[in-house]
Amino acid sequence: MNKFAIGHILLKAKQLKHTVKNYEKWGFTVTYRTDPSTAHNALIYFRDGSFLELFNPKPIKAPDKLILAVLQLIRPLHPSMISRYIHYIRSTEGVTDYALDSVPHELVETTLAEMKQAGATIGKKINMSKTLQDGRKQTWWIATPADFRLPFFMSAYTPAVPCSEQELTHRNGALGIHKLVIDVPDLEEWVSKYKAIFGDAVWSDDGQQCEFVLEKRHTVLLRLAKQYRISEVHLLTSQPIATKLPLPSGWADGTAIYMKQA
Repeated sequence: MNKFAIGHILLKAKQLKHTVKNYEKWGFTVTYRTDPSTAHNALIYFRDGSFLELFNPKPIKAPDKLILAVLQLIRPLHPSMISRYIHYIRSTEGVTDYALDSVPHELVETTLAEMKQAGATIGKKINMSKTLQDGRKQTWWIATPADFRLPFFMSAYTPAVPCSEQELTHRNGALGIHKLVIDVPDLEEWVSKYKAIFGDAVWSDDGQQCEFVLEKRHTVLLRLAKQYRISEVHLLTSQPIATKLPLPSGWADGTAIYMKQA
């Protein structure tokens, strides 16, 4: 079996609180783990251990051009991570990136070492932290491939904060992530890149699309298109529905979140 599952999917939101209200209106329970008045992200947790992260990538209120200029100056310090952050600033709102979690979490460093030995180009670990609402400091680390369009890798949070039943319960019945659809301009090239990451994952390729089956029954589908884009997120729900969420303003045409019964 594969050693990864989709950990979380990042959705850029220029106006975080407005975006949170939209997702609450669509039946999701949205959680702030940091002070809501200063938070740059909010989280939608699922029972399969994955989550959606609604985030505003701008650390300060400043013109994009200024932030991008600063990022370009410091890019040599950590090219892979800063290139990814530049992508966040430049991208439209909506599905922007995603992370893979090792299954189990404890093997993430071993798995990354094996990938590097096999030729994968992955940057050094970056230590991260945040202050929880109860005042505790939570830490984790991420590791990013040289190509910012590939998923990044993340360790477990320390300390771990289990989700409450309320945080995991959504009025729309959402249970977890089912599929991520990624448009790519050269299917053969991208299948090769993903094989280097997913290794022994079960996969199928018909020349127009290639689907990788990961742990927790998550799937990543690469679809031949004119340009690269993470275009669709498919979620499972306990309710007997198949629906497409309304396209929020600011999202690129063709991007969407779908829900179907598990």
